[in-house]
Amino acid sequence: MTDNDLDTVPWYRQFWPWFLIALPASAVVAGLTTLGLAIHDRDGLVVDDYYKEGLAINRVLDRDHEAKQLGVYAEGQFDKHTDRLVLRIGARKPLPVEAIRLRLMHPTRANMDVNVPLHYDPSARRYTAQVHDLAKGDWYVQLEPTRGNWRLLGRLQIPGSGHLELGYPPPSHAG
Repeated sequence: MTDNDLDTVPWYRQFWPWFLIALPASAVVAGLTTLGLAIHDRDGLVVDDYYKEGLAINRVLDRDHEAKQLGVYAEGQFDKHTDRLVLRIGARKPLPVEAIRLRLMHPTRANMDVNVPLHYDPSARRYTAQVHDLAKGDWYVQLEPTRGNWRLLGRLQIPGSGHLELGYPPPSHAG
């Protein structure tokens, strides 16, 4: 085979030109895919105004401290078959019956967070709520009155036992 025979094969039928074209082409495809993901999915972990959030942390810690001072606790059960949450809330001293907010927060996807209205049942002295379409995973739970002077934090595993315990142990659990 002579040099003239090699020159008669067109370039697009040879291996090396396609190999050299494939390397930068794959980088372009990967870059466009990454750009598409970045545009489509908002990063829920990044706070727009981190300085203002940093200044507000003391007020948040004050609410945690207030819950500890009051001895506020909550125990409950989430029934995954009926999507019903039942909570009993108490403290060292009786708390006034007031509107309570329950927030279920997904650890990584802020758009999946759920604010659940709690309804007080005076005959059973408990709060109930319907929680629909809760995805599987580990959820952060925040419980606070609408006045916002205290708050309780916890976690709920879906699927799991459904048992929820927030705050500081009630007097019957103190050891």
